[in-house]
Amino acid sequence: MVTGAGRGLGREIASTLAAEGMSLLLLSRTGPEVNALAEEISAAYGVKALPAAIDVTDPAAVARVVLHAEQQLGTVDLLVNNAATIEARQVPFWEADLDDVWRVVETNLRGPLLMTRALLPAMVQRGHGRVVNLASRARAATRTGTYTGYAVSKRALSLLTESLAEPLKGSGVVVLDVLPGLVRTELTLSMPVWSDITEWDSAEATATVVRDAACGRYDDRHGTVLDAPALVAGR
Repeated sequence: MVTGAGRGLGREIASTLAAEGMSLLLLSRTGPEVNALAEEISAAYGVKALPAAIDVTDPAAVARVVLHAEQQLGTVDLLVNNAATIEARQVPFWEADLDDVWRVVETNLRGPLLMTRALLPAMVQRGHGRVVNLASRARAATRTGTYTGYAVSKRALSLLTESLAEPLKGSGVVVLDVLPGLVRTELTLSMPVWSDITEWDSAEATATVVRDAACGRYDDRHGTVLDAPALVAGR
């Protein structure tokens, strides 16, 4: 199950997992995009790829989509918490619209909390599963002192990974953070702070690391952070 699969990193991750032969439930707020992706990867790789247009901050919607996944695809062995957003304006916290800040926190943190809570019990019961959280160094916030909601929510997401690591130890369920670096997406292109960037990190690198994590390559690094560009470059 991949959240935020309609575009950007989520789309790249979904396509890479499909190429590995995995059946997928693709989640996005944007129905047309995720519907098109499901059709595209089903045709290209011969796998089941089901789209679902939902808001991951809605508990009822999350419960319904988990049930749908289990009915149509079977047990969910992998959750990729990728869905994320950022503030509409690059301003310091004291000038920010608090409703906009909270919107970001809800998507980037409440969404993964709900998704993980919905899927984790069955993973623990089966003794098998992997949760991959797309983390961030929040370099835009560090560089400019802005995007407070994004920085807070992404660091809290990494704390979720850390807090799950010990109680999940020995359960057969692995939780990991993946750092994608600075990838060229609609989100990063919308941010004035990156307007001078000409060299971007590879989306394919992140997708490759997520794929390898899904296949168990990094199970021995349970609870840690995987730096995708560095790993793919062999550093």
